[in-house]
Amino acid sequence: MPRKTARRNTRRKPSSSLEQLLSAIPWLASLHNQLTLQGSLLSTSLSRLLQAPLASSMTVLVIAVAIALPASFHVLLKNIRVASGNLKASYQVSVFLKPDVSNEVGSKLAERLRQQPLILETRFVTREEGLKELQSYSGFGDALSALNVNPLPGVIGLTPTATVSTPDALDNLTHSLGKLPEVDFVQVDTQWVGKLSAILAVAERGIWGFSVLLGMGVVFSVGNTIRLELENRQEEIIVMQLLGATNGFIRRPFLYFGFWYAIGGGFFAWVLVNGLVVLLRGPAHELANLYGSPFTLSFLSAGESASIIAISVALGAGASHAVVAYQLRKLEPE
Repeated sequence: MPRKTARRNTRRKPSSSLEQLLSAIPWLASLHNQLTLQGSLLSTSLSRLLQAPLASSMTVLVIAVAIALPASFHVLLKNIRVASGNLKASYQVSVFLKPDVSNEVGSKLAERLRQQPLILETRFVTREEGLKELQSYSGFGDALSALNVNPLPGVIGLTPTATVSTPDALDNLTHSLGKLPEVDFVQVDTQWVGKLSAILAVAERGIWGFSVLLGMGVVFSVGNTIRLELENRQEEIIVMQLLGATNGFIRRPFLYFGFWYAIGGGFFAWVLVNGLVVLLRGPAHELANLYGSPFTLSFLSAGESASIIAISVALGAGASHAVVAYQLRKLEPE
């Protein structure tokens, strides 16, 4: 028996030392009390939500779907941008040589252009290669074979570096290429780049607008759920007000309700978005292989995942605060 008593006494020493430390430092004691109170309110609010699993799950799923829809479009748009590559650095410039320029001179010119700092790579297409390609893909192979003279010039296809990312820089490059004595004219096909950029810009604006609308849906959903909870506990709130409880004390548990709804919705939204990527990753990889591309769909990054959770919590907490503040003003005793 003495040994058991000694063991019990040694176990109580840490708590007594903690009490002594808290009594010696008032602000630390206040912080400890606040953390204990907040933890108790968090666990109590969660247990109340778990007492109605069906209603709570429906609210969480509504929030999850509302958050997952714009997040899915964002991931899709992000992957489209990656798949299309760096559009500004993918301009293809075709340099058409004069008819009297030989293949040897054209090949040397292509090699010389490749050494320039603004040009990433070049490819010289001889007159004979150009004619063969035209015979193969134009459908007029027999007519072209009947020609005694090859009418096609040599062509140098080149790709600028990423530094040539503005229309002015591209115009300066094409202008300098057009001044070369071997060059007849320079052609740049940038219309498809402009069209794709415009489509992606419209899609991005649409995602922002869609996100705002669905964010309002999250606010209304959480707000209506908190309002019903307030109505169910209306008599309890009135008694607390009569006993002198502050609005902050009454408001805090309902804010935690909104917090749990929102964090649950944000987590399941993250699961839905990444699950969608998993479903589409295989077919997208097969499609990319058909075009000889190593592209694979990417998941939500760590920053994007944190943003989803943060936005969901902000919407849920904001809706809860607004609804509770409005309802408490209506319930204040005269």
